[in-house]
Amino acid sequence: MDTSPALLLLLALGFCEYGHGVRSPKDITQLQVGQKLELECQTEKDIGASWIHQDKSGTLHFIVFISSMSRATFEGNQRTSPRFEASKYNTIYQLVVKSFTPQDEGNYFCMMNWNQRLYFSPGQPAFLPGQQHLHPTSLSPAKMPSTS
Repeated sequence: MDTSPALLLLLALGFCEYGHGVRSPKDITQLQVGQKLELECQTEKDIGASWIHQDKSGTLHFIVFISSMSRATFEGNQRTSPRFEASKYNTIYQLVVKSFTPQDEGNYFCMMNWNQRLYFSPGQPAFLPGQQHLHPTSLSPAKMPSTS
């Protein structure tokens, strides 16, 4: 399995948690195609947070950064997204999957960069009923790009 450097970093940090966690609807096991999924990340610091999606193959995808001033920046430096909404209230950072699809299955992480350290929330699994959950088979060192 090809592993991205970001995944290895995530695993090397051991899913560090520093005063923040992800909250989701109580019955996330009953997700349906087309359903809205709302996730919240409660933090102790008002410094901004990012949302990251780990798909079923283990690949990490940046979704959005929400600044402490509530400004959302999605992938590609976009202000809006056709698939996601993002907002902030006090120290709660919210991600909404507008209409859940099989492409959205996987684990969702909230990440903060504070004092030159990255902190990840525990992963929040989101899968359609009967679908196989994320099970990376093995990890291998990331290949560094060649300089020649």
